[in-house]
Amino acid sequence: MVKRDELIKFIYQTIGKGLLEKAAKIDEVANGVQILGKEGVAKIALGVSLNEAFLKEAVKRRADFCVFHHGFDLRTFKSRFSISAQKRLKIIFKNDLTIAGFHYSLDSHPLIGNSAVIIKKLGAKIKGSLYDEWGYVGVFSAPQDVKRLRDKCAKLFNHSVLAVLAGPQKVKTIGVVSGAGVPQTSHFLEMEDRGVELFISGETHESVPYKMRESGINYFLCGHYNTEVFGVKALGEKIKAKFKNRLKVEFIDIPNEV
Repeated sequence: MVKRDELIKFIYQTIGKGLLEKAAKIDEVANGVQILGKEGVAKIALGVSLNEAFLKEAVKRRADFCVFHHGFDLRTFKSRFSISAQKRLKIIFKNDLTIAGFHYSLDSHPLIGNSAVIIKKLGAKIKGSLYDEWGYVGVFSAPQDVKRLRDKCAKLFNHSVLAVLAGPQKVKTIGVVSGAGVPQTSHFLEMEDRGVELFISGETHESVPYKMRESGINYFLCGHYNTEVFGVKALGEKIKAKFKNRLKVEFIDIPNEV
């Protein structure tokens, strides 16, 4: 068992003060601890998104502390809580859980962030940022066959890949923005300037595949949820290495096809 505040301090140090301060300025949702629970922590549960199903499973597995990429979005309408929010709050307070979410910071982190880990697992190296560091540009040491990369992504993300094969058959420069990552006009221009030949993300809007074709950029859509399991898992590995047998760490998978 570890002290709650000792665990929080380590997580904040791992993510970094500068990144958390930036997240506080540009991100509307949680990048930090949202609700404080019991002072002693024997088990920490990791997840992509806070929802009722996850919280029930975390309680079943005797977790004391929950860390998410998508934390608790507590924004209300005229100070009214929805039924969904009330169900979640009841579980949290009944079981005295600590809740923390790290949205921008677990997309943006250059070592353990979603996009950085994806680039590394695909065999490329980071060569710059995209979307104000929501994602990154990666470069392979040698050009890669785009269809083989599609198959590699399907295996990596455990998700079907909607592939818009609109660019070169061999690619060396990729852009990765985990999660939604829907490009706006400025992002197309940014990718063009950076020489991105393949853009990998989670979901899209109806008009975007056409714009990708017209821009000559290959486009892989691999699932919002499935592209965002990496950051919180990498953070979990850091926590395991620090606290070893003093703390149990478990990722709880609550699949989401989106």
